[in-house]
Amino acid sequence: MARVSSPSDFTSINPNYVEGRGFYTTHTDISNLLQISAFTGSTTPNLIEVGKIIKNVEGKIDDTMGISHRPIIYKHEYHNFEAFSMGAYPIQYYKDYVGFIQLDQHKVQKILRLEVWQGREWKDLASATAKITMPTNPANSTWTINLVAGSFTFSIVSGTSDTKDFYDTFGPKTTASQLVDTINEVFPAKTAKFTGETIAKSVTANSNTNINISDFFYATVDSEDSSTVIISSLLLGDDGKNCTISSNFGTVEGFADNENSGRTDDFWQIGDEGKIFFLRNYPHINSHSVRVTYVSGDGRVTSAVHEAATKLAAAGILLHDDNSILIAESGSNIDLKTKHDILVEEANKILDGKKKLIHFIS
Repeated sequence: MARVSSPSDFTSINPNYVEGRGFYTTHTDISNLLQISAFTGSTTPNLIEVGKIIKNVEGKIDDTMGISHRPIIYKHEYHNFEAFSMGAYPIQYYKDYVGFIQLDQHKVQKILRLEVWQGREWKDLASATAKITMPTNPANSTWTINLVAGSFTFSIVSGTSDTKDFYDTFGPKTTASQLVDTINEVFPAKTAKFTGETIAKSVTANSNTNINISDFFYATVDSEDSSTVIISSLLLGDDGKNCTISSNFGTVEGFADNENSGRTDDFWQIGDEGKIFFLRNYPHINSHSVRVTYVSGDGRVTSAVHEAATKLAAAGILLHDDNSILIAESGSNIDLKTKHDILVEEANKILDGKKKLIHFIS
């Protein structure tokens, strides 16, 4: 039986990297470890820079461990589907699946898309999605898309200036890619050479800089029509059906509830094990006939992960300072490189031990 929590877990999780807070540690924990004054917007490094260091450290820990304790989206993971022999049909009341797939990741928090190939098209069995198809010609005036989740409204505006959210001047397929990157708030790697953009996109709600669009929605280009964008709600279960989308340009399909999940419905899952079982609506028995996009992450940050993240981030902070820092354990001044190396070595020992345990359990 998996342990749900421990009194020693790191529970002060309120991530906002711009303010120096991550999933695994915070700027306060780092300054306390180094026994230096608190980081602010005017220190060196400042809170934004500390947040970047924390984010990088969390990525390194995830890669080292082979699992993540924070929510990570895995896109378009393909699987073969092998049903029981045909002698198992018809399905009877005591048989609750005809076949299953094993996802690459465990600890599944939410299935965003569960697409099955049924001969002519992909059919999505999970979550709530909306679609918007780009116009053939670029807009001659401001084009605004509004995505609403609860009391939060995210307005996405087209244009060619730095103050706009996405470009719509290069054709529908490039526009679709731009819109996807805007909703996901990532750097537009595929289109930046055309637009000249140099930073990741960002959209906040109702002028509230603490509420980001990528916390509520996830977008991809439709694999069957690259001028169409599919938008999934990140809200739990089918709550996304209550989200809305509107636009003064293009063709819009509102959020629809695709999900019919349960032990006696289309599919059911064991999220902790990454298993999805199909019963009433399943793919053809073909290779690569199941395509899944999902959110995975343990959600529990153990004290060991917190300690390792704090020490690695503190080591990164030292690279920004040109003065020696007093180490409490020794009571003497130690040069930055030695201090850095001690922190990295201690953190790596923690992660190596956790990694060996994970591999043993697996």
